[in-house]
Amino acid sequence: MVSELRVPMVRLAMVLAAVLALTITVLVLRLAQPHLDMTLVAAPDGSAVQVMQVAGQQHSGTALAILPAASDGQDGVPLRPDLLIEDPDMLGSYDGISRFYADQGRLWQLTRQAAASGGSLRLSFTDSTTGGVVSAGIPVRLRSTLADLPPVFWVQLATGFVVLVIAAFFLALRRGAVHAGTAPEGLAGFIIAGLGVGGAAYAAALYSSRSLVMEPQLMALLSVCNHAATYFFGIGMIALFARYPRPVLAWVWVHLASGLIIAALLLYRLQLLPHEVVRPQNAVGLIFCIILALVVAQLRATRRRPADRAALRWLGLSFLLGSGVFVLLVALPVALERDGIMSQGMAFIPLCAIYVGTALALARYRLFDLDRWAWRVLFHMAMIGLLVLVDLGVLLSLSLSGPASLASAVALVGLVYFPLRDRVFDRWLAPKRPDLAMIYGETVSVAFQIGQAAKSSAWTALLHRLFTPLHQEALVDGPTQPVIGAEGLALEVPAQGGAPALRLSYAEGGRRLFNSADAALVAQMSDLVTAAERDRAAYETALHQERRRIARDLHDDVGSRLLSSLHSRDEGKRQEFLVDALADLRQIASGLAGREVTLETLIGEMRAESRNRAEAHGRSLIWPLGSADEANVALAYDLHRNFTAMHREALSNALGHGGAGPIRVQTDLRDGMLVHRIENPLAPDEAYAPPSSLRGNGVANIRARAAALHGQAKAGPDLPAGLYRLELRLPLVPLPQLTPQDL
Repeated sequence: MVSELRVPMVRLAMVLAAVLALTITVLVLRLAQPHLDMTLVAAPDGSAVQVMQVAGQQHSGTALAILPAASDGQDGVPLRPDLLIEDPDMLGSYDGISRFYADQGRLWQLTRQAAASGGSLRLSFTDSTTGGVVSAGIPVRLRSTLADLPPVFWVQLATGFVVLVIAAFFLALRRGAVHAGTAPEGLAGFIIAGLGVGGAAYAAALYSSRSLVMEPQLMALLSVCNHAATYFFGIGMIALFARYPRPVLAWVWVHLASGLIIAALLLYRLQLLPHEVVRPQNAVGLIFCIILALVVAQLRATRRRPADRAALRWLGLSFLLGSGVFVLLVALPVALERDGIMSQGMAFIPLCAIYVGTALALARYRLFDLDRWAWRVLFHMAMIGLLVLVDLGVLLSLSLSGPASLASAVALVGLVYFPLRDRVFDRWLAPKRPDLAMIYGETVSVAFQIGQAAKSSAWTALLHRLFTPLHQEALVDGPTQPVIGAEGLALEVPAQGGAPALRLSYAEGGRRLFNSADAALVAQMSDLVTAAERDRAAYETALHQERRRIARDLHDDVGSRLLSSLHSRDEGKRQEFLVDALADLRQIASGLAGREVTLETLIGEMRAESRNRAEAHGRSLIWPLGSADEANVALAYDLHRNFTAMHREALSNALGHGGAGPIRVQTDLRDGMLVHRIENPLAPDEAYAPPSSLRGNGVANIRARAAALHGQAKAGPDLPAGLYRLELRLPLVPLPQLTPQDL
């Protein structure tokens, strides 16, 4: 059995079963209490008890007493506002507490007698309509039903259950860590505080939700349990903050404080000191101040420890949110002999928030994100506090009505708070937003560095500028995605380009933790660098292709023409080859310079060049203006270079192989397609030759160039017309232009 208890899941199941059994016991015990079918409330000034309903009938008046159903000589129980109080420890004196239990005893006796006889009780009250004293029968049941239980009971029961489950989880599953010395030192205090909250909630749920009456001995016992559990919560929180996140107070002082708190409990219960000295509300306020002092000490102790400071912020937020509400709205008014602002039962809700927040801090679950939320919640708590303070100030100083003071408070908060909120939050509380323009420029710069060493240096420098880590080291086996480690103290960055995987430690010189936003930013930067490198690679590929194309043009066109002119015996042809070579050089140089070539300009230059060539051969050229002459369309180098080459090849074929007669050229632009047609008369020998043998390899070269431009070339004789016709159809697709810097 002992070995099984050491198994965490078995131990957890047993502890949870105990919590569930205790919860069911509380519910059964509450259902065993009597129920009086009436609704009474204290008057606003606390001087009397008002009747709301009896036996389902609405009434209005001042309750006087509860009487037996039959006048058998028994005295009734006067209805004083003290009888409606949630907790007898809120009464202002020992005598008041004694009178309260005495009235509860007489009321309990009347209730049991009425339930045993199957009868009812009578409520005597002053009718607000007639002013006379009337009475109404009160149905009495010795046991309550689930429908009879008020919401405050379920709130306290649920709070106790949640807190005890959390405490049970840490007690069962982290017991081994405690024995191994790896659990936080404050874990013992955490568990004690949880038992205190759960015990106080269960005890208060029983007597604070009573239907006016409860057996006085049971109620006194439950009050002691609630009192002791509340003090145990304080002892646990003192132990927690004394040792967590950093040890700031020796255990001997924690034990001494615990002994003093237990002594205060005994002095109050035994009535050995004046009530106004040892009443529980005073001790609660003192415990609250002690814990605040420990929080301040923890702030000093965690100055250079960002993970501990983040845990303290969230833990301190939980404490201020829970205990602060309880002390300010429940305990403090009672200590000042005023009515509580908030119901004690509902005050357990923020106490539950303390425990949930403390559990998150102890578990360190995504603590680097909770740290940011702690600042925001604290800031909005201050807003709520400002609203309450302004409301109270206006109410006390101007003696306004409740709605008027609330409206004034809202107006002041709107005029003062909201204009300052964004400025204060952005300056002190909001996380620093990275300069997106700088990040974009730096990441692109990393991608465009030359060499792996330069890329690695630029990437490392960018990370250092963004996060300013105290330490960074290369990782042999790094992650594929950014990973936050060591509870936010470190950020592991995957390898990027030539840079190895890195581990960055202590962001901003150790002043803060890494968070999920940092990891997301690094992931986005890495993706941006990868995309920029991919774009650069594509750009360089296109650039190399363009350079090879220009080199090919120089070799194939200019080189071949110069070689032809060198070996030509005909002076006229020699001059023609040189002119064509110069034209090719001029066109290639134009492409190198990135000069824009439009379709209308190119057609004009080609028309003039073609006319000169035709006249040099004693031929005429007819090239009328077409729609292409009005097209101010920029052409990519590849398009205008190949189009010019194809036209020259076709014109050379017409001049060299065609018959006598004019050469006709027509150029148009149709639906984004450049349509270029050249016609010339057939030579006598061409009229009888097979079509496949006409014009040699020139037409094949033209077709190849047209296909490379995703166009087509049709060439062949029209025997009935006695013409040789070549037609080009080329798509005008805008392509990126290169500049001299690119080349």
